[in-house]
Amino acid sequence: MNLFAGLEEIVTEGQSLAKYTWLQIGGPARYFVRPRSADQLADVIRRCRENNLPWKILGQGANLLISDKGVNAAVIKLDPEAFGKIEITDGTVTVGAGVSLSHAIQDTIKAGLSGMETLVGIPGSIGGCVKMNAGGRFGDIGTVVSAIQVVDASGTASEREKPELCFEYRTSNILDQIVTEARVNLNTDDPARILTRMRETWILKKTSQPLNLRSAGCVFKNPPDNQPAGMLIDRAGLKGKAIGGAVVSEQHANFIINHDNATFDDTLGLIHLIQKTVADQFGVALELELEVWGG
Repeated sequence: MNLFAGLEEIVTEGQSLAKYTWLQIGGPARYFVRPRSADQLADVIRRCRENNLPWKILGQGANLLISDKGVNAAVIKLDPEAFGKIEITDGTVTVGAGVSLSHAIQDTIKAGLSGMETLVGIPGSIGGCVKMNAGGRFGDIGTVVSAIQVVDASGTASEREKPELCFEYRTSNILDQIVTEARVNLNTDDPARILTRMRETWILKKTSQPLNLRSAGCVFKNPPDNQPAGMLIDRAGLKGKAIGGAVVSEQHANFIINHDNATFDDTLGLIHLIQKTVADQFGVALELELEVWGG
């Protein structure tokens, strides 16, 4: 542990990652690090770089599949206790990377600010959601983000603002940087009207997506200029298809459910089967929206 001398209170060796993911799948991390400030995070990143140790960022563990063999890296978890700031000034909201998207939505609605309510039901923390430009049929988070605070691969902290930031479908130009904070610009509206829109969106998602089961959100990106991934998987006859404990949702085919203690190999095997079947039947290569560590 000489690598993290002086930081022992925030570092654990061999910590299982399964309980930190929505799928509840994953083996141990070589080092599990929970920094308590942006400065401490920068210090951890510098030490990893100086010792050629790979690092990965873990938010709420949504949209993530981790190998049962674990991760030979420093897995850095941005907790809401340390990265949970929410400050609202007029129509500008500054929110820490560790805050859940659902929590941020609730606070902005209470403040009478509109622009995030249609993102309800999307899993994840602000940091992860901003980096992957999380969203759905009603819009994505990148449309309201005006600036971010980041720590780069050298451990240097800085701010990035639009138009330097580029958000596209389920991706951004925030590459080897860690989002520690985001600033979003929202519009003033009546809280009751905002709440109504949020509830309408939630009802639509709840009736069409398995939100109360162990999944990681959408597994595949929707192909450009083509039918949605879920529709293609459905048309391929794969709803209910299972490998081990991993099952394609009967409710929405772009979700894989951990139905019965699924393993990493079960889930990855089902992903590959879906990709092959859809490619064979429709000539479409499904690209992962889910992030995979290992395998």
